[in-house]
Amino acid sequence: MIIKRLTRLSFVVLALFGLMLLRLFWVQIIQNNYYKARAAGQRTLHETLQARRGEILVHEKDQTISFATTKTGWLLAINPKLLGDPEKTYEVFKNATHADISKDEFMQKASKKQDPYEVILHRISRDAKSEIEAANLNGIIFEPEEWRFYPAGGLASHLIGFVGADGTGQYGLERTYNKALTGVNGVFEGEKTLGGQILAFGKSLLREEQNGNNIFITIDAGVQTHLEQIIAGAMKEYNAASAGGIVMDPRTGKILAMASVPSFDPNLYSKEKNIGIFQNPNTESLFEMGSVMKPLTMAAAFDVGAATPETTYFDEGNVVIDKQTISNYDRKGRGRIPMYEILAQSLNTGAVFLMNAMGKDVFRSYMYSYGFGKPTGVELNNEVAGNIKNLESTRTVEYATASFGQGIAVTPIEMTRALSSLANGGNLIHPYLVEEIRNGDGSVVKHEEKTPERVMKEETAKTVTRLLVEVVDKKLANGKGKIPGYSVAAKTGTAQIAQEDRRGYSDEFLHTFFGYGPAYDSKFFIYLYLEKPHGIRFASESLTEPFRSMIRFLFSYYEIPPDRPQELARP
Repeated sequence: MIIKRLTRLSFVVLALFGLMLLRLFWVQIIQNNYYKARAAGQRTLHETLQARRGEILVHEKDQTISFATTKTGWLLAINPKLLGDPEKTYEVFKNATHADISKDEFMQKASKKQDPYEVILHRISRDAKSEIEAANLNGIIFEPEEWRFYPAGGLASHLIGFVGADGTGQYGLERTYNKALTGVNGVFEGEKTLGGQILAFGKSLLREEQNGNNIFITIDAGVQTHLEQIIAGAMKEYNAASAGGIVMDPRTGKILAMASVPSFDPNLYSKEKNIGIFQNPNTESLFEMGSVMKPLTMAAAFDVGAATPETTYFDEGNVVIDKQTISNYDRKGRGRIPMYEILAQSLNTGAVFLMNAMGKDVFRSYMYSYGFGKPTGVELNNEVAGNIKNLESTRTVEYATASFGQGIAVTPIEMTRALSSLANGGNLIHPYLVEEIRNGDGSVVKHEEKTPERVMKEETAKTVTRLLVEVVDKKLANGKGKIPGYSVAAKTGTAQIAQEDRRGYSDEFLHTFFGYGPAYDSKFFIYLYLEKPHGIRFASESLTEPFRSMIRFLFSYYEIPPDRPQELARP
């Protein structure tokens, strides 16, 4: 009996020993690679080295101003398991951070005793962190974090855009140059002890991080600030739906300022309920621009010899084309008048006369040569092209209305580029916002100026400029638009706004205004618009003073000497 039991026990022991051998064979031979990998994983450290996002900056005389940068701080969290006194903890957090922390929400998170990690606040400053740590609270967790910060707040927000919660640039230059700004993350590998300490001899850098490039833009902060102030003032004064403007060097296409209101603060983008506010109307919205088109129509007619400044036409106050009547703004005729009066009195019938004089084909070819119907290429995503499909029609009336800026729609930046050809001697330039890009390796890529395209003879541009100077000197705001000491060329436009839901036009208007100076050696081109103003009829009444304020500021700010000093010498 005893022998049988011993025999059975021996078999059990042998079986267990055999199983152990099989297990060892399985682990050490069959599963060798698996367990080696697990062991390596426990002692190997693999980390991503986060690249720092580049900045968006401007050169401001003798200093550099940041419009977009990256700030560092801490995320504040709690471990409810270890939290001692929730009431005291809440008060310390609130006093140190000065943040609007909901007590009910905090207490709810603090009550989750099975949850070891609850986020309380982001973007904690160094001072706030030190104050919280000084309270010697249990269960407090700090983790380093970075976030995008816009020191200028809402200034130039439509140009700059913002970085979303996922770290990707949204809108403006943040989106256009997202890849260049983001940089390339690095990779670090090393060995660590069971306690988590990194072994010095095991350090290994597989790839160093490459910080994002810094983008230097053409905007002048002083000019941008003044432009935003004057368009915001005009919008408020006339209870308009929106307002905007562009200031550019017409010789090079360098944009000194571009703004539209209403705008937003990119630091607070998540609080905006209407995402439409993030779009830039200067590059993404189409408008029928009205009478600011007339100087371009006149330039085309002069350029091909279809008319000259001495040409006259008989103005009856209206003209019938394709059975449709086109009238002047006041429906009145002026009789026989010279070309200057077309601009001075903004006569629709005069623009139609010029279009007919050169013919539809010639008129259409000049509209295309002015760049209408295609993007300018300015460095902003989502730029749209103007809608000039009516110039493909066989109906003469479509060309007639286009001659004075109705029936075709373009963006403010398109109009700015086209009109600048009058200010620079007849060339179509390429607007740009980026001056240079400084790469992480220290190399610099400067803006490469594109060759402008000649769209009219230099003499044509000078002739139209001379007529526009006369308009400012004699007619603009009854002579009040003149700038003492300076020759300035300018023209207004008051365009009917098309109805959205059906054909025809509403009883609301778009006011536009462009001007440049000094007229015969222009340093600045200004374009302004006011959408749906109330209580005022014409752009000459709403935008003359904003334009005067802007161009006088520019003359003073850049210390441009008067080109008519004799006017200033008068008693």
